[in-house]
Amino acid sequence: MGSLALGLPLYVFPRPFARLAELSGDDTFIYELGGAAMIGYAVALALGVRDGAWSPSRFVILGAYAFVAIAFLAGFVSFASNQISGLVVIVSLWAVVSAWAVAQILVAHRGAVAGPRDVAMWVMVILALATLSAAVFGLGPQAPAPFAALMGYKGTDEYVYRLAGAASTSLRPSRAPSIPAAPRALSLLGGVRTGVSLPAALFLVALAAGFFTVAIGAIIARRGR
Repeated sequence: MGSLALGLPLYVFPRPFARLAELSGDDTFIYELGGAAMIGYAVALALGVRDGAWSPSRFVILGAYAFVAIAFLAGFVSFASNQISGLVVIVSLWAVVSAWAVAQILVAHRGAVAGPRDVAMWVMVILALATLSAAVFGLGPQAPAPFAALMGYKGTDEYVYRLAGAASTSLRPSRAPSIPAAPRALSLLGGVRTGVSLPAALFLVALAAGFFTVAIGAIIARRGR
């Protein structure tokens, strides 16, 4: 619920959210990318709760733990650099509580044995590439200034960059290939919506999102075969 509550306004209302959180509101595509990834977590976790099976959900849970852990580190960096705001405090507290809760789930299922691989090799390749893409656009924003310069953006709201990167870093491939589909599709729509002012480098992000949206849609349709 926390990722949905934060992800929806970041994606749907980036500028009003920025004003409410006392941010600059620059680089709204970064807001949208982070919001898309957070919404994706809500979709993935909802699917896992509905199915009630540990094996397809284990990487989502592990990814959620990585997300909140990196989000806490993003807050710690902001505290250390004296960039403290209500948003940083609230998200950091949420990250601590969520990390504790998710850790309890992981500890409770330690030692669980996964079943045999039940997806085709081409599916594994697509999901591995999607994970690599998520890692690049997740770790890069942890250094906001050089990443923003590379992307042709201002990099003013460093905390938003780190938070968006935290959400993107933790998207893992799993036996539930629908998990990354939602954030890929939403980030593509964000790229189209803000395409008038999109720097050239970030057109690659939108194109990658489009490719993975189509590819993962094919995986879902073929049930991983």
